[in-house]
Amino acid sequence: MDRLEELQAELRRLLHSFEYAYAMGARRTMGERDPRLDWVVERVEALEREIVALRAAAADDDLPPQADR
Repeated sequence: MDRLEELQAELRRLLHSFEYAYAMGARRTMGERDPRLDWVVERVEALEREIVALRAAAADDDLPPQADR
């Protein structure tokens, strides 16, 4: 399993976790999020950023070299 697959698997686990669901739902129904759950929201955001960066790097690798003009 490569790094991108590992990150995507972790992201899926967190997005489907009780902790993430509670952290996101609490703001809509009960006010501020429980600060003990900030870690899961921060980790999801970090995973999303890293996945985007890896995909961008992979897309750059797939581009043909540019000729000097």
